[in-house]
Amino acid sequence: MNEPWGISGPAFAWLYGVCALLPVVLAVAHERWLRRDTGARAVPGLYPLAALADGADRVTDTAVAGLLERNFLRPDGRGLLHPIRPVPADPFERAVVSLVPGNGIDLRELRSRMARHEAVRELRADLERRGLLVPETRRRRGWQYAIAAYVAVFALGIARLANAIPLKRPAGALVVLVIVVAGAIGLVVWRQRPDRTGRATAAGGLALHYGDWDRGLGRTTAGQVALHGLRAFPDQVVAATLTKTGGTKAGVFARTASTCGGGASYAVGSSCGGGASSCGGGSSCGGGGGGGCGG
Repeated sequence: MNEPWGISGPAFAWLYGVCALLPVVLAVAHERWLRRDTGARAVPGLYPLAALADGADRVTDTAVAGLLERNFLRPDGRGLLHPIRPVPADPFERAVVSLVPGNGIDLRELRSRMARHEAVRELRADLERRGLLVPETRRRRGWQYAIAAYVAVFALGIARLANAIPLKRPAGALVVLVIVVAGAIGLVVWRQRPDRTGRATAAGGLALHYGDWDRGLGRTTAGQVALHGLRAFPDQVVAATLTKTGGTKAGVFARTASTCGGGASYAVGSSCGGGASSCGGGSSCGGGGGGGCGG
């Protein structure tokens, strides 16, 4: 046998292809396992509700909505938020006010700062312990193991090429696979980046929609924002300005596109047939156009 390393080129390419696929498959499987339904259904308050709906960004938006409603914050024409004393008692609202400088701050920067604030980090840690949010450290560890595996696979491919090319063995398939592995390294490096907002588990999503939490929260201004985002804030001019400066994305409830008063989906916090609340995510109630409830 004159085959390099005692294995033919096609056989090595087949085995190498398996090695090129295995780390990412295992990392994805690990993340999906972390997102499993742990059976948790209790959501302990307003800000956990916001965190499950759309992560730390929604927690910030909820605190901002409460502050705006009670005139603890003032938005200017550019969408910058300015503090107005006194300092509120709510720890999340107090955190927001502490991060707003006297010359103002836009919502995007405020969200970035709040995601690193101790109050939000403690909230995430609590929800992770409850099985409602994906444990970020464990999620990243799975991808970091994949990076290590891919570095070894890439080195193996380079070593095989260095052995096969001088012997003038066909190496086209192996070259392609090595390039694929290099691309996979970039992918897994990107996937292991820290997620500062948080990701709900399957249990978290079910708890948000059907779990044990005070439905009265959904009828308050802060509760509407927690569930549906800043677009649910009563002052639509302020809502539009902050949405633009914050780069707001649709959350869990906005993505459900549920229908009130006759559809199959359950829209938490919406009110149909006479309530003043709006249905988030562009849903319609009672057959009417737009997003209003009860005509």
